[in-house]
Amino acid sequence: MSSLSSAEPAIRAPEADAMRALAMVPLLVYAVLGQLDAVGNRISAGLPIGTTELTLAALLGTTLLVCLLPDTAPLRARGTTGARLIAMLFCWAVFSWTLSRHKDAGLAYLIQLAIAILPALCTLVIVDRPERLRLLLWAIIGAGAVSAAIVLIESRTGTRIVSTSIAATTAGFEGVARSAGGSDENPTTAAQMLLVSVGLAAGLLFAGQSRYRPALAAVLAIGAAALVLGGARSAVLGLGAAVALMVWRFRHRPIFPLLVVGGLVAVVAAIPFLPPTLLDRFAAIGNFGQDQTLYRRISYLRIGADLLEHSPIWGVGPGNFPLYYVTDPYRWMPGREPFPRELHNTYLDAATEYGLVGFLIFAALLAYALLSARRAAASSDPTLAQCGYALGIALAGLLVACFFMPHKDLRYLWLVLGLAIQSGRLRAVKGTAP
Repeated sequence: MSSLSSAEPAIRAPEADAMRALAMVPLLVYAVLGQLDAVGNRISAGLPIGTTELTLAALLGTTLLVCLLPDTAPLRARGTTGARLIAMLFCWAVFSWTLSRHKDAGLAYLIQLAIAILPALCTLVIVDRPERLRLLLWAIIGAGAVSAAIVLIESRTGTRIVSTSIAATTAGFEGVARSAGGSDENPTTAAQMLLVSVGLAAGLLFAGQSRYRPALAAVLAIGAAALVLGGARSAVLGLGAAVALMVWRFRHRPIFPLLVVGGLVAVVAAIPFLPPTLLDRFAAIGNFGQDQTLYRRISYLRIGADLLEHSPIWGVGPGNFPLYYVTDPYRWMPGREPFPRELHNTYLDAATEYGLVGFLIFAALLAYALLSARRAAASSDPTLAQCGYALGIALAGLLVACFFMPHKDLRYLWLVLGLAIQSGRLRAVKGTAP
């Protein structure tokens, strides 16, 4: 009887693996529709429930089934630090909400945050081998390729192919419309999601991915062109940071000085060929009269710092900053608008709404994800090493771009965090961690 009981997990292990394979389907769909949400909205336009909701329901259901099945894999017991940090951050956000003034807005925000966190946690259960991790990276890269192609077409023709939301279709600068690609998010957020795809493609390419090099190079080329045409300064700066990290990898080689000089020459030589809109947006940094939104961004920072000073421990509460933004004490701030706006800096936003305790947890989570990707990049498994390096490059670029947007609840940020953490857990399972 005891021998049968001990053999049962081994018999049922293939069922858990099959369930993981099934759960990969909604996870892949989620990775794609996260960037091509406008396509999903078109598909579900006549349905009572959206494609994102259906995908999340399927993902949660299959993940729960995986957790219920016996499993002999060591992954379950390894590397729970990332999951604990995620849980700690959400619990602190709930605690901060209980002390906030605007609880209705805070509750709506917590729901949105929970929806963003859910796929990251599911990733820690489902993705149990490097091949599945690589498949998810390719799904994100493929979605980016489609979105980049849409940006190029829309920038050339001045049309809108799939985007329908006001945020995606009305954004512009100096009378020139900006494309959001395959997303219904605003063009800057869409560009930062595309930045993730470009960073992953570049990371896999420069990490030594031998297969599909032409495809990766093509995605890198059209993705970079789309980021430039999109006119999102933050995404371009994030791309620059990602390229700088890849160049830094060669710092111990004799070719390193040549790479640095060649890169600087290439940037200077490319300036005459860049779109005038992008050049004007960067030039406006030194001339606020050319871009009135810069006054508003400075006001975001000043208001956030003032709110943090008055409530430094637990902050003003999740989702509460926009309602403080429109209060009378800040009515005369330069560029302030009469309707709620989010604080366009992910890190100060986290500190303002979660307090310094929440910010430290958030910062620890980001640092742990980067460290996990770095450890995976040093793995003896070539697939895992390539994925870890690519995730580190993409996450670093996105975190630079987050200095200019309120993305602490961005679904793509949490997905990449989950993948980066999981890459480190997979290395630990293989027994190659230091």
